[in-house]
Amino acid sequence: EALRNLQRYVQMYDNQEGGVGQYGPEIQFDSRGVEFGPWIRRFVAQVKRNWFVPYSVMSNHGHVVIQFNVHRDGTITDLVIVGPCPIPAFNNAAYGALASSNPTQQLPAAYPADKAFFTVTFFYNESPQ
Repeated sequence: EALRNLQRYVQMYDNQEGGVGQYGPEIQFDSRGVEFGPWIRRFVAQVKRNWFVPYSVMSNHGHVVIQFNVHRDGTITDLVIVGPCPIPAFNNAAYGALASSNPTQQLPAAYPADKAFFTVTFFYNESPQ
């Protein structure tokens, strides 16, 4: 169910003209006017491949909010769970998905900074608000 929730929102990451703000409720960052659609789609696919939730907690629900930086070369640093879930397995699965996706692809060449600050929310059996 969690993967279906995320997949439902992947389709809206077109961002043909760039933009500032958020890409749905689960991925937020400042694109600084740079087109991030293809980058986001690849990033989400990479994280999904590394997102393993223990079967024993699959029927529970909740969400986990994690913040981190992606550097120009794709290195992910400063991973911090800023909105933990009371279910430790969900926190571990979300953190592990991002840590295992390190490094990700390079930031778009047009991005004007050396790193981008992200806030990502992993939803488990609940819809993004």
